[in-house]
Amino acid sequence: MKATLKADIDVAELNKVLQKYIHQEVTKSVKGAIFNQMEGTVDQITDNVTRLIQSNVDAKIDKFQDCQCSNRETTPAFSSVLTHDQSYSANVSIKFDRVVVNIKDGYDPTTGIFTAPSKGVYHISSTVMNAKGHKLWVSLYLNDVRVSSIWLNPSSKTFEMGTTNMILDLKEGDKVSIRSRSNYTVHSNQDIYSSFSGYLIMN
Repeated sequence: MKATLKADIDVAELNKVLQKYIHQEVTKSVKGAIFNQMEGTVDQITDNVTRLIQSNVDAKIDKFQDCQCSNRETTPAFSSVLTHDQSYSANVSIKFDRVVVNIKDGYDPTTGIFTAPSKGVYHISSTVMNAKGHKLWVSLYLNDVRVSSIWLNPSSKTFEMGTTNMILDLKEGDKVSIRSRSNYTVHSNQDIYSSFSGYLIMN
């Protein structure tokens, strides 16, 4: 009888030990599975975020490389001035003889014509002064189309100045000039009163 009781107690203790051991092993397995699953999920999320960031970076680099960004080597720009009085007949381009800036060589001082080196939207401007007490009428031309005009009609023997500013959508090879509308004299001297300028704003 005593031997049987002792055996029952030993079995009960063994069961407790086994249950504890099984619980520990199951807990370890579950924790390990959850950790591995979480680790895999974190790795996947990290992978996805990295790919997304790289994709955005690549897209920005491509956009930057494709962008024809403004800089002094690639952006057409010119500015020229008249250094002395010049008289012109009707429909003749005013030759602003001193070139201040001529990036991409679009302006020709021998003809007074700016030829667009590339297509795009340009800002074009000109300022002219009349000979003292004399009228002056000039126009801005795009190819052979009159775009705007300057009319000076002094009431006395004085000098007057007029300016035109235009935004033009030019094609490569388009020609822009300032032309006299009749027999007029454009005034200037070493102080520079008459000028012609333009530059590319956007492609």
